[in-house]
Amino acid sequence: MKKSNLFFWQPQFDFLRYLEKRPLGKIFIIIFNYTIWLFLFYIAFILIKNQTNIFWQLFVATIIGEIIEKIGKNHAIWRRPLFQRHDTTPVGLVDRWYKTGSFPSGHTIKATYFFLFVLQYLYFNPTLFLAISLPLLIFRVVVGFHYPIDMLGGLILGFIIWLMSHQIIAPASWTQIIQVIFNAVFFIK
Repeated sequence: MKKSNLFFWQPQFDFLRYLEKRPLGKIFIIIFNYTIWLFLFYIAFILIKNQTNIFWQLFVATIIGEIIEKIGKNHAIWRRPLFQRHDTTPVGLVDRWYKTGSFPSGHTIKATYFFLFVLQYLYFNPTLFLAISLPLLIFRVVVGFHYPIDMLGGLILGFIIWLMSHQIIAPASWTQIIQVIFNAVFFIK
């Protein structure tokens, strides 16, 4: 197998089409696609609850990540594998998010910098983080939402974003405001 083929690997079997033909398969696609966002929200909650300044680090990382992802995908270096196979965007997913390019994987960018924050602060078990997030990310390659190169790009970009944001310390007054808002929103006394 050529090295370039490994970066653009896709399974021979069309798992997306297989899952879409089954009622539970459609639900499975939606759950596996969106679960990572709930999980990352939970991780953010744990991190911020234990150390409020982390909000600013996550905020900056997320802004940078979104900008990089939008620029990359809007330039559409290559289309998503599911469109190369002439599949359509699965029902329940936001079509316009999938019509752009495939590179980089935004899921992987965010999972990477969140994982590095988990390692940095150790308020959540890193092994459990990987056990939950890796299957969700691998699923995205298997069903044709991304190529392995998209995931590798997301991994590298997530690491760079973490490097740019992990030492941010906001003024104490800003952090106190976030603490008050956080406590009010989550009914913490």
